[in-house]
Amino acid sequence: MTNGVDYPRTHSVRALLEALMEVSQENRSVIERILDVYLMDLGVLGDACITSRYVMREFKREEAERLAKVVREVMKILS
Repeated sequence: MTNGVDYPRTHSVRALLEALMEVSQENRSVIERILDVYLMDLGVLGDACITSRYVMREFKREEAERLAKVVREVMKILS
């Protein structure tokens, strides 16, 4: 529990951002914007995490590069 809020035990960036939004009122609009702009990409990132553990799936270089770019952009915005 952090700041009175239980944080999810997850690797989902989307779920973690939603939890962060609950405890960080000053950054709420920034986080909402990230979730709005990158909703699909964050969903694909979560699916890739799960898929990589349980299902053999080949990812194209372009897919990996796009997701890496999204991660870098989200990290830049939040730092």
